[in-house]
Amino acid sequence: MDEITNQAQIVAMALFSETKDLEDAKKIASVMVNRTKRPERFGATLQDVVYAPKQFSGVYSNEWHKALNQKFTEEESNIYKQFLQIGYQAAKGTLPDYTDGADHYFNPKLVKPKWSKDMTKTAETKLHSYYKE
Repeated sequence: MDEITNQAQIVAMALFSETKDLEDAKKIASVMVNRTKRPERFGATLQDVVYAPKQFSGVYSNEWHKALNQKFTEEESNIYKQFLQIGYQAAKGTLPDYTDGADHYFNPKLVKPKWSKDMTKTAETKLHSYYKE
């Protein structure tokens, strides 16, 4: 498997484990790409960013393993295919930044991290709020 495909699949699995919403997935992928622009803080590659400890709660979750093993319903398969296309864009460097530079996000219905008060909110979906340092 070539490196672009590998990176695209890792991004798609992470997206599938974090959301099932296309708009949200584009923004989460933007966060991943934005993090690679600060390798000293987040990691130099998409793989480094996704696998960084305690960064993406969906990594290694049941949804992650469902994507890893391609055990989808028909609807989930369609969602994953869309996420894989986003992953390819991220891996090729052609994904637009849908977040205006965000490098963090969270679900405000579940948490309100202390760090968010020191950052700038740049985007929002029905599921997540996006911030940059």
